[in-house]
Amino acid sequence: MADSRTKNTVRNIAAGLANQGVSIILPFINRTIILWSLGAEFTGLSGLFSSILSVLGIAELGFNTAIVYSLYRPMAEHDEDKICEIVSLFRKIYGIIGTIVLVLGMAVMPFLKYLIHGSYPSEINLYVVYLLYLLNSVISYYMFAYKECLLIADQRQDMAQNMRTVVNILRYAAQFVVLLVFHSFYQYLIVAVIGTMVTNLGIQWLTVKKYPYFKQIKGKQRIPQELIMQMKGLMVNKICDTFRNSFDSVIISSFIGLTATAIYGNYYYIYSAVYGIMLTICNAMSASVGNSIIEKNEDRNYEDLLTFSALFAFILGICTALLACLYQPFMKLWAGEKLLLSTTDMLLFCIYFYVINMNNIRNQYISGTGIWWKLKVSYIVEAAANLLLNFILGKYFGITGVLLATIITIFAFNYLQRNAVLFRSYFKQSSYMKYLMEQFYFAFVAIAAVGCSYVVCSKIGLDSILGLVIKGGITVMLSGCILLVGLLASKRRHAVLEFMSQVLQRRNV
Repeated sequence: MADSRTKNTVRNIAAGLANQGVSIILPFINRTIILWSLGAEFTGLSGLFSSILSVLGIAELGFNTAIVYSLYRPMAEHDEDKICEIVSLFRKIYGIIGTIVLVLGMAVMPFLKYLIHGSYPSEINLYVVYLLYLLNSVISYYMFAYKECLLIADQRQDMAQNMRTVVNILRYAAQFVVLLVFHSFYQYLIVAVIGTMVTNLGIQWLTVKKYPYFKQIKGKQRIPQELIMQMKGLMVNKICDTFRNSFDSVIISSFIGLTATAIYGNYYYIYSAVYGIMLTICNAMSASVGNSIIEKNEDRNYEDLLTFSALFAFILGICTALLACLYQPFMKLWAGEKLLLSTTDMLLFCIYFYVINMNNIRNQYISGTGIWWKLKVSYIVEAAANLLLNFILGKYFGITGVLLATIITIFAFNYLQRNAVLFRSYFKQSSYMKYLMEQFYFAFVAIAAVGCSYVVCSKIGLDSILGLVIKGGITVMLSGCILLVGLLASKRRHAVLEFMSQVLQRRNV
């Protein structure tokens, strides 16, 4: 079973990284075309509408995560009747959610102009553009996206990821043509809607093929009490995450304007692209961790947590160093000097990136144990603190204040508080302080790696693509060496080396 978990995890990571690569490169080209041909206001408007719809996505309440969690045991036990019952319930819930998001989205329309400081592109109808964004957001709720939970719980998320990769390549190719030939923002958005529809149809085809036993159960299904409690916790979590990820753009747009929103959005786009890679690696483990929690004892899972966290810290340190060294020169080449943030804000983005990613491995164990309801206080306080600090610091310090507010709340609540709850709830016999000390140790090593890399790269004056390549290569080698020394000097070295040896052996088999 362990071999199967490792195989599925590696396969999910490979498929996820391929899809993430497409999702980074092609949208980047799209964003560049929009920025250069249509202007910064269009990119700012896109960021604002995406943020608004992310806020409306609160209505999803984390049902997807809860349903996947509830499928772990019946999938492991091959209980087909239970699987069909759970997925049928999920379908009904998603239909209701889609309707709620649609109604709330329509209700926001009269207030759109008040969320924009200054002017917006006069050649477009603000409300038509918003409706296309709304349609693209709600369409998945009414189609077959709910069936993807079968693939996720069965550790075969790679199948859905591969489908997305193919569809996204075709979608972005069509959008390139629309932007370059027709210069139409409307047609650009229509192609996005069609791409979403095709993706959902593809997932439907995959699940019918892989799970022929699945049948829709009609009638009224009762939501289990345990699932209700989990969904309550996930609802609060959803609100918290939405405030953190989406209100930044709304506040910047309200206080400063669309151009500032576009500048912030450019940096956030690069941040989220690299973050997506890190999240892909972690999410590929989710079903395997859920299966491991069912089959392994606490001690084994605790050791796995420490080992996976150490490996992830190594990758995270290199990615943070790359951001710190390449952020400004890349933005200068891409968007121009007029659309650059200050060095301070850039470094705050890097701290934001590191702090939020410190939670990713831990989050897999929270999902695997299903303790979301026990985290409700942490979620609520973080949401309130983040919104309050964003408003206060954003009003007086602009983008700097928004970034500081996010970093403070993530570290205090998302990291420290939720780790404490996980250890009180599941890792009861394990040392929370040992886990924290190892995490802080790797953070200090990362600071050294980032600092040394930044100092060296700052001495290289090449402002060109060649300069980026040289700086990137130096950063990877220098930060990688420092982080590797730190890893080998840690208490995790034997476990990490053993894990890597097992992965390589299974790959060669």
